[in-house]
Parts: sequence; C-alpha cells; structure tokens
Amino acid sequence: MESSDADENVLVLPEAWRQALLPRRGGRTPVLPPALRPGAIETVRAAVAASRPAIDAVLAHEESDVGLAESARAYLRGEADVSGAAAIAALEADVRERPRYRSVGRLNRDDVFRDADADWADFLIAEHGLAFAARVFAEIDGVRTVWSGWDERPDRPRSVDRDGWSGGQAPWAEGPAGQRMRALLAAAGDADHAAVVTGLAGHRREPLQRLVVSYLVPSQRDWVQECCRELPSYPLPATSAPELLWCVLGDEDQVKAAGNWASFGDWSRNPRVIYTAIDGAGAAVAPCLRWALDDETDPEVRRLLVGALAVIPTDDAFRYLATRLRHRNVLPALLEMIERFPLRAYRILAELTAGTSERARMAAGLLDAHHCARSAAPVDVGDAVTATIEAVRAARVREASASETPRALRKAGPATTMNRALAAMLPQVLLKDGQRALPAEATVQLVEALTKATPRRRPAARVQEALDALEPRSLFEFGWTLLGTWRTSGDTDRAGWALAQLGWTGGDEAARRLGAMARSWTGQDGIRLPLDALDVLAGANTDIALIQLHLVASKAKPKRLKNRAGTLLRKAAAARGLTGEQLADRLVPDFGLDAAGSMTLDYGRRRFVVGFDERLVPHVSDEAGKPRKTLPKPGVKDDPELAPAAYAAFAGLKKDVRTVAPEQIRRMERAMCEQRRWTGEEFRELFAGHPLVWHIVKRLVWIHEEGGKATAFRPAEDRTFADENDDVLTLPETGDVRIAHPLHLNDLGRWTEVFGDYEIVQPFPQLGRPVDALTDAERAANRLDRVRGVTVRTGMVLGLERRGWRRGQAKDAGVQEEMVWTVPDGLSITLDAQPGFPVMTPGEWPEQTLGSVWTDSGVRFGDLDEVTASELLLVLNELKADAR
Repeated sequence: MESSDADENVLVLPEAWRQALLPRRGGRTPVLPPALRPGAIETVRAAVAASRPAIDAVLAHEESDVGLAESARAYLRGEADVSGAAAIAALEADVRERPRYRSVGRLNRDDVFRDADADWADFLIAEHGLAFAARVFAEIDGVRTVWSGWDERPDRPRSVDRDGWSGGQAPWAEGPAGQRMRALLAAAGDADHAAVVTGLAGHRREPLQRLVVSYLVPSQRDWVQECCRELPSYPLPATSAPELLWCVLGDEDQVKAAGNWASFGDWSRNPRVIYTAIDGAGAAVAPCLRWALDDETDPEVRRLLVGALAVIPTDDAFRYLATRLRHRNVLPALLEMIERFPLRAYRILAELTAGTSERARMAAGLLDAHHCARSAAPVDVGDAVTATIEAVRAARVREASASETPRALRKAGPATTMNRALAAMLPQVLLKDGQRALPAEATVQLVEALTKATPRRRPAARVQEALDALEPRSLFEFGWTLLGTWRTSGDTDRAGWALAQLGWTGGDEAARRLGAMARSWTGQDGIRLPLDALDVLAGANTDIALIQLHLVASKAKPKRLKNRAGTLLRKAAAARGLTGEQLADRLVPDFGLDAAGSMTLDYGRRRFVVGFDERLVPHVSDEAGKPRKTLPKPGVKDDPELAPAAYAAFAGLKKDVRTVAPEQIRRMERAMCEQRRWTGEEFRELFAGHPLVWHIVKRLVWIHEEGGKATAFRPAEDRTFADENDDVLTLPETGDVRIAHPLHLNDLGRWTEVFGDYEIVQPFPQLGRPVDALTDAERAANRLDRVRGVTVRTGMVLGLERRGWRRGQAKDAGVQEEMVWTVPDGLSITLDAQPGFPVMTPGEWPEQTLGSVWTDSGVRFGDLDEVTASELLLVLNELKADAR
C-alpha cells in the first residue's frame, strides 16, 4: 500500500528494537505482561541462606547504621520491612559477587550489572506484593556497603549504612534488576499500578532517588518534570543521572526541560537507552542523536546512532543523513530511511542534486535508483521532482544496449540493496569507445562480480573479458570511488573486497594511490586498511605496485607498515630469484622516456623536449634547445587533441618522477657508502641504459674492477666512457662496477677539475665529499665520545633514517632512545639520544642530547673499513655542526 505524507510523519519503532527497549506504560510498543519466575524465589532464598554468616557479621559491626541493621534483622524475621529488605538484597548481592570481582581485578561492584540481581524483583513480589517490591527497589541504591581494607578480609563487606545516594550511582536501577522491576510495573493492572504509585510517593527524599522512582514509573509526568528541573544540582562525573533520565523522558517539553542533561554521553550510547528514549520522547530526541554522531568515531556506536536517527519521521533527520553520505556508517541507514519514507526521499534527494559537488552526484544517483525501484508502482511526486529526475537522466552518458554489454554482465542475478545503492552513486563505467556506459543492471552485476575479489585472486576468465571491454580510466574512477563509498558505509578498517577489487579495476594508478595512502598513514586511525592495501599491491605484482611497496618500506612512519612492506618485497624478490636491493634496481620505471632519456611533447605546430637535472627535476626546452621556465598551456593554434594530451602527459610525468627521484638518489648514495657492486651487464642494463637513472649515472665517477685492477671512469653524454684525462675508455664486458668513494680515487683532484670544466653538478656529494679517519685511540675502542653531551635538533637525528640508520627498540613508555646503523659487514653501531623518540610521535621533543656511539660487544672501531669509518665520522661531524 502506497504511503502518504501523513503516514510518513508517524513514528513507528522497528520490531527488532523490542528486545532492547525498556517498556513504559502507554508507550509506542505494547507491553506484554511478564509472568513471575518461580525458580527465582528458591534461588534468592538459597542465596540469602548461604550469605547469612557474612550478613550477620556486617549487621553486628560497630560501624554499621544501627537503625538500618535493626530493619534488616526484622526483615530476616519475616516482617515486611522495606528498608530491611533493601539492605539484605544489597548485602546478599555483594557477598555473592565480591569474590568474582576481586578475581578479575574489579574492586567496585558498581562497575558491572549483575543478571542474578533481577531474581530479587520476582522474589519480593511473590513474598510481599508488587507495591512492597517497588518500594524496596526505590531504596536499594541508597544502601551503601563498606568493604574491608586489604589488611582484613577484602572479599567481604564490613559495614552498611544509608549513604548510597551521595555517590551518584544507581546500579540496581540501571541494571537487569531495575529493568525487570520496571517491566513488571508497566504490565500491572490499573489498581495495582495505582497502589504502587501511592506507595512510591513516600520514597522520594533525595534527587537521585526521585529519578530512580521516575525510572520505575515513568508515566508519572509531574514526577518526571520535577526530576528535569533539579538535575543541574547533580555532580556530573560518575553519575547515573543521564542514563536514567533518558529512560524517563516522555515528550518534547520534558527534553527541553532537561536542558544540557539531555545529551547522549558515552555511557548512554547503547541500544537500551537510545531506543527507550525514542519510545518515550519521539522525534524530540533527534537533535541529541545528531550531536552524539558528530563526535562519535566507534563504528558500532555510529551504526547504532544512525540507525536510530533513521526511524525519526522528520525532514531534518532525513536531510541530516542525506547530506553526510560520505560519513562512515551513514549509507546503510539512509537506504533504510528511503524505504521507510519514500515520498520524503523523493523531495529531499531532489533538493540535494543541485550543484556539481560529489554530494550532489551521489544524491542524484540515489534519486534515480529510488525512482527506478518504484517504477512498477509510480506515484505523483510533483512537477519539480519529475523535472529533476529527467535532468539527472539527461546528464548521464547514454547506456549501452543489452547486446553491446559485456556478456558476463548481462545476466541479471540477485543483488544486495547495498550494491544497488553503490550502482546508483558511483561514476558511470564507459565501454572501450568511451561513448556508451554500462546499463544500471550491468553495473550492479559488475559490483557483484567485484565482491569476489581478494588480494591474491585473479578475475575469472569471463570477468576479465568484461573488464577488458571497459574504458580503463572510467573503470579506475569507478573502482576507486567504490572503495571510498564502501569504507564510509561501514567500518573503515574492514574494506575487504572493496579494497581488493582495485587489483582488478585500478591498474597502475590505483597502485600509486594505495602506495601514497600507506606512506602518509599516521597510525592514529587504525592500521588494518593500509596493511590490507599492501597485500593488494603485492597481489598485483606489477613493477609499479612493487615500486610502491618499496617506497612504503622506505618512507612509511608506522613500523608495522614498513615491516610488512619489507616482508612482501622480500617474498616478491625471492620469487624472482633476487635480493631486495636487486629487485629495487629493476623496479625503476622509464616513464615513457626515449633512449636519450628525454620526452618529446607534440603540440601539433610546435614541440617541446623534456630533460632532467641532477636531482631528476624535469625541465623543458623548445625544439631549438632554448630553455623555458615551464611548459606552456595549449593555445588556440595548437592541435586540439595532441596539445592537451601532451600537457597532461607532462603533468603526470612530473608527479611520477617526483615520487621516485629522491629515493633513487638516496639509494645511489647509500650504494656508494656501502660499496655495493654490480656486474658489468647489470650496470649497462639497469643504470647506463636506463632512460631515467641515466641522468644520475652520467654525473658520477664509477670504478670498474676485475682481476685486482681498478679503473675509474665517467659515462659521457654520448654514452661512451672516459677516464680522468677525458680519454675514451673501453671497458670489458666482465668484472664488477661500483660508485667510487673519494677515498678510492687516487686522482681525486683531476676528477674534480674534469667535472668543473664540464660544469657537471652531482646529485649528491661525491668528489667534494668530506672524509675523515679514526684516531689510534678510537680504533682501539668500542665507544666514541665525539658527540657525547651535544644537543641537536630532533629532526637532524631522525634524518639519519634516510642514510640507513633506524630507530632502536622501544623502552619505557614506548620511547626509542637509540639510533642503530648496520654496516655492510653486518656489525651494528648505536648512537644514544635523550629524551628519545616516542613511537607514535617521534618528533614530539624538539631537541635531543646525544650520548656515546658504541659497537657490538667485542668489536672495535678499528675493525671497520676506511669508507665505513669515514661515513660514520661524517654523520657525527654533521650532528656536531648542528649543535646549539
């Protein structure tokens, strides 16, 4: 039956809420009369008997309230004494539960709610009637048991008094016992309920006690009003007042009267409180739900809050969720709201399609999907909404026919509501020609196929055939937006298939974005997502994906990410029979450069050539070789297709090279310091013959070694090799090649002159690199004090990580107080620093005071080779120069 505007203004609570919300007399949910539980009566009698020795000891204690103790004894004798029954119930529960709390480290019985206490409600009713039981429950939280100190029997109560209300807590009322009593009172007949109200009127001495009484009988409006007026007199910390208050409010006026107390604090954000509040106060609760949502981050609590807001039948509630579609956990709730309020959905979604924002696009998709879903039973939504729907459809790319759709996506199968909503809000996927888009149902089938994705699983042949028939850029945009939408629809840490499908749809661009996301992750927002992203990169196993893994292993801040990326890289290298460094050598992309290491950008009537400087920063010159400050934008006389494509290609080149250039330069410098060697074939293929790396190679001096003979050379611009006299040098195909360290260049001065004559600027200090040597005393020691007591900037110390150092193990409070360098022969050198580097915020303290530098036990500094020793001293000298 079609809903009307009037129907959509009626609050109807979902049936699924029934088990959680607390019943109230005259509420929106019918109250089912609960029967007394016979077993509870025998259980309580046995429990009191078992606790009797301890109870008697408490009542006899000199510090116990004399009047309360006498009332308790009277109740034990069979008298209907309300205060006595309250005291015995509180004591029995504490004696019964205290040992268990102690065993799990709980010293306060108010920290948990005890299911067994609920038996007391049935027991008291069976023993002395409903009115008596209600009066007892109005007094129990006013009873305070005092516990023995640790020098006595800490697992037994010592004394009892009437100071319970002063603590601000009401665990009996809040817990299962109070919930059971409230249910029994709500279901009582009119005469019995009237007697209960009359009896409770005499148990409203304290503000918190008055609130407890209203919690038991929330239908007494004047009592609730009184509680709302006096709430601000409570101390806010550690109080039961807000949670009890939400369970008694019955209309908008009472919510307003409660003022600032009517807010869902952390302890009130649970189904029992929120559902009961909506049952009582209805739509008046909505602003408080919104305030709670604005600062809530826990996924489970967010699901609760948005699910509760989704039943509120107001435009404000619908608009609040609809304008936050990119927020976590909102989408599933909004889909329920659209089904619940279809006419409201038409109106508000149509409003939100205005503009070009992502929110407008998502609202347009939902509106179109909503209209399609109701096409079998169309409704009159008015001319304005109809015009909006038509405009939304006109703006979309024409959909392909069934015969034009890839075969694997033609068959309409079952699709989840969530996946249909994602077909609705995501960018259209175009066919290969870029002129037609997948039909809506085919897009749903695409999403369903992508749900089978895992990081290591490749698409089935028929699915791969369908993916190959789609335009790559639109497929990537679809897949990337799908991930973002899926993340915001639920737990941000559990992206699952929505992340893995990027291995099927995203290609190299997805790899770049996943790598960038992992590198920039701070570790503060959960780490599951970037860890899973690394698995996707490893599963893709393309050169670009492995490059991104390498960058994460080098640059990411959280150690778990660095370690995971390193592990995956080692596995990938082992699968190819390589070491990690050998794999990294082979993963440098050429970015489409020609054999000369340049790129020609064709604008049609004019062309530009891209080259690179010593830092691999791209620069542009015209065809005549004249440098330009930047690449000009396409003009009206340029080719309308070639020029924009060339301009975009240059923008992409700058972005890509900027990602890898610093890492490649650092790797080359470290290779020099660690005296790493390559075969002649590797040098020619991976360095001298690489279009991008060539721009670094030609600016360095290299050494060829074979048969004990070492020959220094430089690669010239024409790809030949030259010696220090600038004579052409022919190198044998065999032997090893390494980057020369200045300590190994006998003709360092001559090489410096050659590079000066050719104005060759080096990518890092090589020929002009400072060198140093250990003193005889230092060579004989395993500890250096060159920087001991020196205070330097923290950034200078952390900067050593770019030179191969790493932070040591975390110590007290998660602070790392050492920097460790593992030298080429496997020895470890450690530098002490205080106050150190907190694991999560290593730069928290601006300065570090350095300590000694020391080696592994039994190792002297004289055991280091001269290059390693010089590089160590270079680091120490730079730190000392930075001293303040």
